Amino acid sequence: MSFEFPHQQILFGPPGTSKSYHAKHEKAKQLQAGKLDIFPVAFHPEFNYGEFVSRLVPLTRNGQIEYRVHGGPFLRALGRAYALLPGDAQTDQPQAGNVVLLIDEINRGNCAEIFGDVFHLLDREDDGWSSYEIEVSDLTVESLVAQIQGNDRRIEDLPLRVSTLIDKKKLSLPPNFYLIGTMNTSDDSIFYMDSAFKRRWNFEFHPPGFDKVPEWQRTAQVYGRPDLSWETFVVALNNFILEHCSAHKLDDKLVGPWFIKARRAAADKPSTLGAEYPDEVRSLTEIAGTVGEYMRGADNSDRFDNQLLKFADMLAPASRAALLKYADYQDDGKRRKLKVIEFDTASEYYCSRKRGRVPSEGKMVIEDFVVGLSKLPEPAPTWEIGRNEITGKLFLYLWDNVFDRDKAPLVKLLDISRNELRTFGQFADLADRLIDRLMAATTTPAV
Repeated sequence: MSFEFPHQQILFGPPGTSKSYHAKHEKAKQLQAGKLDIFPVAFHPEFNYGEFVSRLVPLTRNGQIEYRVHGGPFLRALGRAYALLPGDAQTDQPQAGNVVLLIDEINRGNCAEIFGDVFHLLDREDDGWSSYEIEVSDLTVESLVAQIQGNDRRIEDLPLRVSTLIDKKKLSLPPNFYLIGTMNTSDDSIFYMDSAFKRRWNFEFHPPGFDKVPEWQRTAQVYGRPDLSWETFVVALNNFILEHCSAHKLDDKLVGPWFIKARRAAADKPSTLGAEYPDEVRSLTEIAGTVGEYMRGADNSDRFDNQLLKFADMLAPASRAALLKYADYQDDGKRRKLKVIEFDTASEYYCSRKRGRVPSEGKMVIEDFVVGLSKLPEPAPTWEIGRNEITGKLFLYLWDNVFDRDKAPLVKLLDISRNELRTFGQFADLADRLIDRLMAATTTPAV
């Protein structure tokens, strides 16, 4: 059996490269894992084996202390994976659904302590099952059985391999169980990962490029500088780091495009719905062209209504209200709710230019409606990277992490004496000077 997607994978790279988002929304999507099949957990220095796998938790009930077994994210995910496996008699059932255990900041916890004997399960055979099994306590088995039953699966209906494991009080990872971790290698306050642990994971580096970053984030203006985009500034900064930072692992010191997320500025530029939402208006145009089809006009008119309301819900409250007013939308229990569009009262389809219907006074055919809709005013948002985020996040990262051991490159760039750059407060106060001098000195191409 062949598995194109690695069963254990760690996404790593500089901060701000969207590793957590990519793990949850891209990697999990590739595995076709649904919302109930994704189990997120964040490691931290105090996280331990009991919290990860299972532990006894004291509860007070009617003045008495009781102890209950609490399954951690690992055991909950494993129980879900077991529950999704087809039974031995279900030969015609499609492949089991995949389960993903998402471990954010995996290197901020002591992996040797957290994984414990689960470490042995990370070796996989060609069929996707663990190469080895581990013995666990009665309490862990009890918690695992509860997790399986909580997923509406009876133990007796499980594959023989799984029920045998449970009877023997053992664990093994099934082929539909995946672990995806993320890590910022630039963080100095991390636990060491030994080579034996690393060898059992596939590592995927996420570079600090802007190729897949949406335009509003790329072109966001750096505060007070309408002509300076976030992308231009970050590329210049990364080039400066590559040239002047003395650290051995320069990949760890770079800045990702999402290090700071742009915020919508107060002032917006005038625009139209058609210009700001071309895909949505194009979809409405395509549906409008189908309402004149024989025997399908009413159903396609329903599609148009649903698509328009979906589009309206995407808009800000004022824009949504303006759109519904333009459409003369009335939720009066009748099938056709966009009253400004002429419709056939017998067949209940919107009238279109294709059918040659001349609209009555105050009404319009559906094609003209969409044209008018595209011209409705809609302010184009202006996105900005604020000064507080620049100094409070980015500059602190530069001060404490990138140039923590050698401030000479910053002193030279700012053209000041070393005594003028002894504290972070002094550095933050020089934010404008640094940005201006960095951009003035930038002559190198993008990273």
